[in-house]
Amino acid sequence: MIENGETILEVKDLHISFKTDSGQLKAIRGVNLELKKGETIAIVGESGSGKSVTTKAIMGILASNGSIDSGQIQYRWTDEFTHEDKSCDLCQVSEEFMQKEIRGRKIAMVFQDPMTSLNPTMTIGNQVMEPMIHHYHKTKEEAYAKAVELLKEVGIVDAEKRMKNYPHQLSGGMRQRIVIAIALSCDP
Repeated sequence: MIENGETILEVKDLHISFKTDSGQLKAIRGVNLELKKGETIAIVGESGSGKSVTTKAIMGILASNGSIDSGQIQYRWTDEFTHEDKSCDLCQVSEEFMQKEIRGRKIAMVFQDPMTSLNPTMTIGNQVMEPMIHHYHKTKEEAYAKAVELLKEVGIVDAEKRMKNYPHQLSGGMRQRIVIAIALSCDP
């Protein structure tokens, strides 16, 4: 079992580029960071410095014209079923593995702009419930109950009513809280 203070995420000498009409743009050059269990880190920098690109690389959601040219993203976790410690280089795993095992389930991301993160055609409730149904095969009733609980935890007043709302019906602050609830829905 991975203990507090042990490294769970280590980015080593990460280099990322993007193909553009003008040629290859080297966007990230030599990023290193380490995150230990129980620790919180902040990635700060001016606009365009690569914060979002770095975190999207960790999540495996770079734009289609982006590529990791070199480096490693080592991730360690304890399997919730076997209780074995596992490790992999997220740069080397398949999209299927990222989608099924890592994204949302082990690592979640809260995007800056909730309006572009939320699906305008789905209710808030369905968007909070979806990861739980997909990753943990919860029934709709189980997912609904947990979604209401999560909305309350992030400070959404009248959570059951808000489950039926669409993103455009909520304030910017409420939408941001919804995105946080979605990120927390699978207990990453």
